[in-house]
Amino acid sequence: MTPEALLVLLALIGGSTAWGVRQMRLFRESNALVKRLHDDGALLVLSPFDASFRTSTIGGADSGWRSGVVSITPEQITLYPRKSALDETVAYSFEALRWFGRPVKYHSGRNEIWLHFEQAGRWHVIKLRLYRHRMAELVRTLKPIAAPPLVTAYRRRRPYVHFGPMQVAPAEEDIHGAWTLDPPLTLYLTPLHVVLLRDGQVGRVIPLEEVRKVTAMRRIDRPNADGLAVFDVDGEALAFAAKDYEALAGALADAARRSLEEPLLQKQKSKKYEDDDE
Repeated sequence: MTPEALLVLLALIGGSTAWGVRQMRLFRESNALVKRLHDDGALLVLSPFDASFRTSTIGGADSGWRSGVVSITPEQITLYPRKSALDETVAYSFEALRWFGRPVKYHSGRNEIWLHFEQAGRWHVIKLRLYRHRMAELVRTLKPIAAPPLVTAYRRRRPYVHFGPMQVAPAEEDIHGAWTLDPPLTLYLTPLHVVLLRDGQVGRVIPLEEVRKVTAMRRIDRPNADGLAVFDVDGEALAFAAKDYEALAGALADAARRSLEEPLLQKQKSKKYEDDDE
């Protein structure tokens, strides 16, 4: 073996050893953290072997997928990303929970659930990936904590409607049929709300159950300009100009209709997963 090859081999061995030592340290730290959280009275604790998660803020940062420890108490969900240590925490108050749901039915392997929070003037989307039995535990833990309308929304048939975020311009029509556009803002459609943000800050949250008369229309005054998605909210007419205005109006109409649906009742609940399984 040449000296160069020997150096490469020693470097690989050293790197592998350091990686193994780090993984063992993180394993011990995560086990100790899980035990401490259980001892402190958490309702549910998920280890890095159970859970991976992704946090994003509409108009802001996206963490990408990470493994880590997840703790749920009656007050909040706390995430401990598994990085060089488990000393970083991200917490979201359940008072700020605005929606939760699984995009698809249970299946083998890892399942995914999304949670929306309106916290500190921002709109956050938390995505968790868990194996099926742990996902069922998580859902059973969330249901007594979440407000009843959120549990009803969880039980509605899929697909849940999400659309955006997209840039739109609030529009007002004068008596001559000409439209005036205000500075653009961000619109994000969730299964329960129309969220309007400016520079990442939540400006207005409109419950979809109050949305009526959704229409897509072209501008008569400027036919080649962006079209309009128009709808009523308790008698107030709102209009937003957008490039993809027809898709926006279609998603709004679909989401508003679904927000009024009663959940489908199961004819026979699973003994193993109760009403957390379809």
